[in-house]
Amino acid sequence: MNSSPHIAFEALVDIAEKRLISGALEIAMAHVEVCSACSDKLRQLQQVIRLMKTDTAEDAPRDVLASAINIFQPQTTPTALRRVVAALIFDSRSASPAFGMRSLRTDWRQMLYSAHDTDIDLRVRVQNEECIVTGQVIQEGCNGGLVEISGATGSTQANLNALCEFTLPAMPIGKYSLRVVLPDVEIEIPDLEFKD
Repeated sequence: MNSSPHIAFEALVDIAEKRLISGALEIAMAHVEVCSACSDKLRQLQQVIRLMKTDTAEDAPRDVLASAINIFQPQTTPTALRRVVAALIFDSRSASPAFGMRSLRTDWRQMLYSAHDTDIDLRVRVQNEECIVTGQVIQEGCNGGLVEISGATGSTQANLNALCEFTLPAMPIGKYSLRVVLPDVEIEIPDLEFKD
């Protein structure tokens, strides 16, 4: 039951769209005739509905709508970039007894580094005075990340793929520093030495 002396908005919409049954329609219209507030609301609703039914405008292009909606989205403030130094937790060069007699010999060296909630699996192969570095960043949300290696002979970088893997171009043997740059953290492995 409506405690207000005026007609409910939903009922006014039903009157404007001619959806009210005849008995209720007569009672509502009798009130509208004597109540200027309800009469004004009904007139405005009828005008809006008439405009909506006669509107022939086309929808705005999808990109324009997305841009307009984006204007009203809350803006996120950038967070401070954390810088972390990774610690070596596994090196296949010094772990050969752990593999046992049946393990396959490989010319790839595996190193596993850890930095807080991120692990970095590096695979290094030295061949013809050059080293090839591949690996994987083990962390959720590494999209848009990149890996950069730099040393006395220069620097190079590679983007992380969808599986957070990377392969750096071949470089001369020597001492390097490797950085993994993710949206919220930068991880450094400062003392990498690749030699025969």
